[in-house]
Amino acid sequence: MINVGYPGQEKPVVLDRHWLRDACECDICVDPDSGQKNFGTCDVPAELPIEQISRTEDGGLEIVWGNDFLTPGKHVSRYSPATIQTRAQQAVQPDAISLPALTLWDKLIFKRDHLMIDYEEWMASGKGFLSGLHRLHTHGLLFVRNVPKAEESVVSIANQIGNLQETFYGRTWDVRSKPKAENVAYTSSFLGLHQDLLYIRDTPRIQLLHCLENTCEGGESMFSDGARAGHLIKFGSPNHFDYLINKQLRYHYKKHGHHYEMEHPVLSENPNIIFWSPPFQAPTQPFEKTEGGSRSHRKWLAAASEFRRLLEEDQWMYEYKMRPGECVVFDNLRVLHGRKQFNTASGSRWLKGAYIADDVFRSKLAVLSPQLMALGGGDNAPLEYQARRFQDKYNVRSESEI
Repeated sequence: MINVGYPGQEKPVVLDRHWLRDACECDICVDPDSGQKNFGTCDVPAELPIEQISRTEDGGLEIVWGNDFLTPGKHVSRYSPATIQTRAQQAVQPDAISLPALTLWDKLIFKRDHLMIDYEEWMASGKGFLSGLHRLHTHGLLFVRNVPKAEESVVSIANQIGNLQETFYGRTWDVRSKPKAENVAYTSSFLGLHQDLLYIRDTPRIQLLHCLENTCEGGESMFSDGARAGHLIKFGSPNHFDYLINKQLRYHYKKHGHHYEMEHPVLSENPNIIFWSPPFQAPTQPFEKTEGGSRSHRKWLAAASEFRRLLEEDQWMYEYKMRPGECVVFDNLRVLHGRKQFNTASGSRWLKGAYIADDVFRSKLAVLSPQLMALGGGDNAPLEYQARRFQDKYNVRSESEI
């Protein structure tokens, strides 16, 4: 064991020599091209001899290992103070990625902040793309215009972020009305606010919809900020929040040779991610068939109805009729989307869709974190303060309920 003391700490940091040797990040131990380790944890001898240990100028450690297992003779490892102190905790935490602050929005805020990026700017991977990715992170919603009328254009837009997430609907898919549709989205009917694919384990994070045709009457797209609604619930009635984070809803798809089923609460402890997709709920939901179960269900129903109101009332929902050559890109785990009914006798409506997985989006944000931070934050006020502003503006609840 090695004891390392730091100013302000009552007890020294205790480091195990095996853990230290395993944690070396030099170019010999970690391939500089792939970033992958060149040995396994179990390859490191439990009692590798240390010839010398010293403090570096920045307060880190330098250790000279004798008779090293990986390199002939000696091996020198250097550890920064942050590495020593952070990794000494019981559980190793993922690297913290600095990202701009989120902006919770209503209809007026999104109209003010509405961002329409030109396709060529997006594809050039320069300032235009960074601005778009920044807005996709802070608001969860942006539009790309002047998109070429080609079925593969949506793939090109998506690939600027990363690889597509293929689902049982295919690599890409068409949103257009057809008889005996396998999905309500493929009809001309009204489609209420929802999220896609909550019935699969890896629900897509980013959804893209490229408008190829839209000459019919109706068919306006609708969007609402689920994170804003979630924070208003958390800020308002604690009982409503508790019911929405504790009761699971079952979502399923059991048609055309497929069987998918998952359960989610409406909200999690982090209201930035929500799960709300009424058209795709299973008809039979988990229910305790007792008087207490009935009372609990009614209380959940009151909370869910409040959540729906915070999504669907006019002041919360942004409505936009997409034009051919436009592509909407949005966070499927935050922003709900829907569509008004349209008349197929008056024209045509055709959107081409694609998905991007959560890990792929997170990876792009992490890689471009410094450039995104340089663009500044969204709304730098804490999210609970942003929720309070909506409360004050719209008198969402009386003070006695807060």
